[in-house]
Amino acid sequence: MSDTLYDRLGGLAGIDKLVDRIVELHLQNEVAGPRYRALDEEAIDHAREKVKEFLAAGAGGPVEYTGRSMIETHTGMNVSAAEFVAVVDDILQAMQEMEYPPPVCNEVLGVAYSLKEEIVHR
Repeated sequence: MSDTLYDRLGGLAGIDKLVDRIVELHLQNEVAGPRYRALDEEAIDHAREKVKEFLAAGAGGPVEYTGRSMIETHTGMNVSAAEFVAVVDDILQAMQEMEYPPPVCNEVLGVAYSLKEEIVHR
């Protein structure tokens, strides 16, 4: 078994593929989708790249996160608990589609849920 979550996610190539699928699911999501579909392509691409950086750096990879904090990013967005759960459900669906083992899924979901207070109703 690899040492870091970054390795278990397949390194940068695995994270790129995972985040791309997550964004696809967000755009299709009935609850969170309207927020994502309101963005132009440039904004979606920027968000996608920052999520890839965030996940790679946070998972122990050789990547520096250059984005804003979760609080700075989500302040004023008034993200609901339902939107947060919908986004996390998309993350789980993407990971299951890519056949990540349950312990890896649980670790990523644990990180996502640890950020809930920094994201919801800011």
